[in-house]
Amino acid sequence: MKVVTWNINGIRAFRGGIKKALDSLDADVICIQETKVTRDLLDERIAIVDGYNSYFSYSRGRSGYSGVATYCKDRATPFAAEEGLTGLLVNHKDAVGCYGDHTEFSSEELQLLDNEGRAVITQHKIKCQDKEKTLTVINVYCPRADPEKPERKRFKLQFYNLLQSRAEAVLKDGSHVIVLGDINTSHRPIDHCDPSEIDDFGENPGRKWLNGFLYSDKQEEGSDEEEHDKECEETDPLHGGKFVDTFRFFHPTRINAFTCWSTLTGARQTNYGTRIDYIFADCQLAKEQFVGADIMPEVEGSDHCPVWGQLSCSLISSPKPPPFCTRYLPEFAGKQQKLSRFLVKVDQKSAQSEQKNTLPGSQEEEERRENLNPSGAANISVKKRSLTSDLVAPKGKKTKTVNASSKPKGNLLAFFKTKNLISDGSSQQCSTADTDQHMNTEHSIPQPTVTQSDAKKGTSSVFWKSVLRGPPAPPCCKVHEEPCVLRTVKKEGPNMGKQFFVCARPQGHASNPEARCNFFAWVDKAK
Repeated sequence: MKVVTWNINGIRAFRGGIKKALDSLDADVICIQETKVTRDLLDERIAIVDGYNSYFSYSRGRSGYSGVATYCKDRATPFAAEEGLTGLLVNHKDAVGCYGDHTEFSSEELQLLDNEGRAVITQHKIKCQDKEKTLTVINVYCPRADPEKPERKRFKLQFYNLLQSRAEAVLKDGSHVIVLGDINTSHRPIDHCDPSEIDDFGENPGRKWLNGFLYSDKQEEGSDEEEHDKECEETDPLHGGKFVDTFRFFHPTRINAFTCWSTLTGARQTNYGTRIDYIFADCQLAKEQFVGADIMPEVEGSDHCPVWGQLSCSLISSPKPPPFCTRYLPEFAGKQQKLSRFLVKVDQKSAQSEQKNTLPGSQEEEERRENLNPSGAANISVKKRSLTSDLVAPKGKKTKTVNASSKPKGNLLAFFKTKNLISDGSSQQCSTADTDQHMNTEHSIPQPTVTQSDAKKGTSSVFWKSVLRGPPAPPCCKVHEEPCVLRTVKKEGPNMGKQFFVCARPQGHASNPEARCNFFAWVDKAK
């Protein structure tokens, strides 16, 4: 059995088609994150792929945001499947169940945690040494902690705790468990390109959670695999949780093994990234059934690369997909839908409360402020429209219409005060015009003259060049002596909107001579 996880950064971006991409990964269960599709954007070529059965979770608050999907080959059809971690989204039989302890969450928090389309769970049957067992695969896309939004940090930790509660509950019920996907936290310094640049690296709440969720990672510090096997036989609080990072299980000391790179800085060219995509397995499964796990940095198409894991056990396929399968959706099942499915009775009070309590990060603060308090220009335009409506002539009376085209059109240059824009050639034309009248045209030598229209054209070109100067010429960086690239500050603050120059090379470690140097220069608007 082979499993693969990959954050694809938009499922509709596959140039060669989804089937070609899935086939190239050559796995039985393929878990993808950040599909960026909602149900209304899901089309048949993505939902129904020949040779696979699929299971989708969508964001219910934002379009083109988040979303995960699990594709299972027909020979790996699960016996149960469901969306989300809380159980609130389950409305069919053959669900996985085992939801864990939710006492630390309010009902509203549970709903918000499942509203962003971040989890799909499939449950399979496997055969290990002639014994039939259950294997549950939890595909997750964990939230990112936006430093500008403190509420998202809390949301991320709540999602982590909910994920751990669910995974451990399923494990306690007797099933083997694999948790895989984009966890959005690099665990150890070895998993980060430049951990020294981060203050209090180990104090990060996400890393502390991983320390508790994962079993001991002592292999990194020199313990051998045999010692790790003994530790895995029974868990205790001193060694952390009940799951193993399968990549580090097989490659405890490998460095520069990253799965995510910044596309903005071209960091993939210098391998300046982080390892935030994982395949976690319960200790017994990792020890007895996993035969290999690795990253696939050679596979492009996203800012992440795939991660694979191989097990020695074989899969037992269900005779038919569970009800959560995408092919059973009415729009793909060929069933005629009733109009009532599209009409939902809305309580006015609840609708207003929903507008006040939108999903975290579902609408930027600037957009909300603009919607609630339009700009002054908009208010002026409204007043103008109201004034013009008051001046409309009464019904039945004829009004005199004025042909707008009969009025002379003004020149745009008339609105600007220009100095010294007339060339010397046009002034000479005026001084020589009187003397030319007394000269005999037969004996006069033809001279090039500058017409009034030419003078206007020259004036216009000089004016527009003074207004629209274009981007400034880039300076060369000091180390590589190559032209720099122009960037704009987009982060809110006193420098927002300002432009600056940096080295054009991709971002990398300071010790890498091929990487970007530290050249930086603000654009001088006065030049």
